[in-house]
Amino acid sequence: MRELTPEQIEKNWNQYCGFFEQLGERTEAAKKLLEAVGESLASAPASSRNYYHNSFIGGLVEHSLRVLKNALKLKKTFAYDVSNESLIIACLFHDLGKACFIDGSGNRHDYYLPNESEWHKDKCGEMFVTNEKIPYMLVPHRSLFLCQKFGLTLTYDEFMAILLNDGQFVDENKAYRGCKEPLLATIVHTADYLATREEKELYNSSI
Repeated sequence: MRELTPEQIEKNWNQYCGFFEQLGERTEAAKKLLEAVGESLASAPASSRNYYHNSFIGGLVEHSLRVLKNALKLKKTFAYDVSNESLIIACLFHDLGKACFIDGSGNRHDYYLPNESEWHKDKCGEMFVTNEKIPYMLVPHRSLFLCQKFGLTLTYDEFMAILLNDGQFVDENKAYRGCKEPLLATIVHTADYLATREEKELYNSSI
């Protein structure tokens, strides 16, 4: 199974945070959000099971960076008229809700918790479990909740790109079928899908 060294986790985190220096007037709000989610985001996995993708400490940040890299490639290849600023926000925050929930008192509660069952980890590949003590929300909704909680203003396209990042694979997004979503949402979902495939291939090659 793939794992990241502490040095790799730190390098990814520094790169991740560095992108938010490019947000102009929204940089301070982004920094405030990053400070609040802090260690929860830096250490979060991208999924709970090792046969999904990046189910290891630091996996979420690595995944988000890969999504942004793919999105920038798509923009360049097809000459899409979308701003890098919007790509940074939508790609790096599309799965922010997998990091944590922050309650009204400012307390941080991790979304993923280590699975204490060795049997489930060994036999089922379930490396993490979701925290049932935090309020239920779909991950994209929690991502958007965290953005608004810390004053990170989103454009319509950015909001929809985060909301619809799972594309038309999920029932919640059926209403947007037929190219009803903005171009940014299509780019982010495509980049996310490609990143997930890459990460599954990396996992399979490590077995």
